[in-house]
Amino acid sequence: MESQWVFLAVCLASALSPGPGGLAVVSSSINQSLRGTLPVIFGIATGLMLASVLANTWLLAVIHSSEQAFQIMTWLCSAYIAYLGCKALYYANSEMTIAAQGYSFKNGVLISLLNPKTLVFFGALFPMFVPSNEYFVTYAILLTIELVAITLIIHVLISSAIDKVSHLLKHHIVLINRITGLLFIGLGIAGFIT
Repeated sequence: MESQWVFLAVCLASALSPGPGGLAVVSSSINQSLRGTLPVIFGIATGLMLASVLANTWLLAVIHSSEQAFQIMTWLCSAYIAYLGCKALYYANSEMTIAAQGYSFKNGVLISLLNPKTLVFFGALFPMFVPSNEYFVTYAILLTIELVAITLIIHVLISSAIDKVSHLLKHHIVLINRITGLLFIGLGIAGFIT
């Protein structure tokens, strides 16, 4: 039972920590309403589920057995995150919202799934909480459901809170979209460096 509380605390910290998914939720919430952000949030949750499946099956083993494969995957994922940043900067100049132009269910899935840290997170976290016996699949499914549920709840709460003050933030939408773009580009560059 104590390990369950530890796992829940790690999930909560992960959902609250800044990253591409959280940044997409914040940006979309400012540019659109909670209702307009829900596809992104559900996409992120779907990406997390897919990442869990991949991390708990053969992909993580292949990536960890080949440093080169992991490096290539990291670069490809980082390039996608940087692309989203460039897209945000491009649309910021014309006061068009990046959320309306690109943050969709598909983007949410890709943001979540193509973040190499997500795969590493599952690969490093799950072995600590999943027994390596006949209950492995059951525990992996339950832990994935818990992580996805916590992430969904946190993202909906964040989006809802931002939705309440978005009318104030929209006066600075160009600046916010530029900052969002630069943060995404920074995250992408960090993936190339690390």
